[in-house]
Amino acid sequence: MSGIFGDLFSFKSKEEKERSYEAYSKRIFPYGDDQKDRIMELLSELFPKENPRYVLMHYILVKQGVTGEDAIGFDEAANKVKHSPIKATPEIQAGIHALLNVDLSIDENLEYPSIEELRAASRNILSNC
Repeated sequence: MSGIFGDLFSFKSKEEKERSYEAYSKRIFPYGDDQKDRIMELLSELFPKENPRYVLMHYILVKQGVTGEDAIGFDEAANKVKHSPIKATPEIQAGIHALLNVDLSIDENLEYPSIEELRAASRNILSNC
């Protein structure tokens, strides 16, 4: 049973739930809060008119699909996000795609490209659609 009642009938112990959450957090942000904060900062710069928390939430939902047990490609993952807190325009999707491409290969130094480089990669993704 999933959806609203998914956790209601879960019989996991507190420790199992914590381990599950830790594994999920490690998959989405393997380098912890520093990585999450940097992603949020870059998303805020890419989309200054959007609520940064909402854009981050959308980013996480897409990344979840791309990195999960049954990992799928970006386009499929983005299309599966049904209840996003933002209107995922093609420009937003391209920006998230550009950032996600970098994020998936980042190391512990968290040396992301400049905002100009991300915007150029985003425009390139948009032009290839």
